[in-house]
Amino acid sequence: MPELPEVETIVRGLQANILGQRVKKFVFLSPHLEKKQLPDSFRPAAYERRRIIAIRRRGKMIIIKFDGQLGLLVHLKMTGQLFLADLGQRIDKHTHAYLTFYRLKKELRFRDIRKFGFLNCLALTQIEEKMNKDLGPEPFEIDLASFKLLLKTHGQKRLKNWLLDQKIIAGIGNIYSDEILFRARLNPFRLAGSLTEQEAARLRRSVRRVLSEAISLKGSSISDYVDASGEKGGFQKKHRVYDKEGQFCPSCCREKIIRKKINGRSTYFCPGCQP
Repeated sequence: MPELPEVETIVRGLQANILGQRVKKFVFLSPHLEKKQLPDSFRPAAYERRRIIAIRRRGKMIIIKFDGQLGLLVHLKMTGQLFLADLGQRIDKHTHAYLTFYRLKKELRFRDIRKFGFLNCLALTQIEEKMNKDLGPEPFEIDLASFKLLLKTHGQKRLKNWLLDQKIIAGIGNIYSDEILFRARLNPFRLAGSLTEQEAARLRRSVRRVLSEAISLKGSSISDYVDASGEKGGFQKKHRVYDKEGQFCPSCCREKIIRKKINGRSTYFCPGCQP
């Protein structure tokens, strides 16, 4: 599933290419997208002739704002892709929606092999209400005192689960939680409330550094992820523990990376560096 760095990379690509563009046509190609609309969703036709005035990320979601107080809320889930394609380029069977523009020779396509993702047509006020209700603070915006308070408030959660809980902190998934904990030298099975002041500060630094580095390399392409131009990311080459079971730890070089399940999620860590 695309996580914060991948979604942020897509958002930046879209901002550079379609911000300010006016929609010519918005088409759903698959019935399943219709079924995923909320009861008070707008029809795609409502977006035609509307101008894109802002594009931003919230957690793992993409919010596209249009004039007239309309918005698109996009979640890529496991295999979703949101990218620009040349007009006239063949549309394959996994492409479920597209938008064309009056002054751009490209179209925005939503593609999703497994059909878990969604693209909801909502009023901007509805989107903001949903984000405020469902998501915790952004990793780059939370200060140290608030970060420590969240560790204490949700102290009975294991660190891996604490990082994955979108209502605690938004945007981190399975890949980056493992990389963050490795660089912070913290065991994923530790309880969040057991961290010392120094460990809590170290974890927050690791969150920010790992996510920043991943964004600079345009995310991790493990399977389906591509950016807004259809290009793969490069941070997968920098992974130190994720999907490295049986390989020697790149830090201590004595222990091998092991994999264990936490609430059904594969978790990779070094038993030497993360005791």
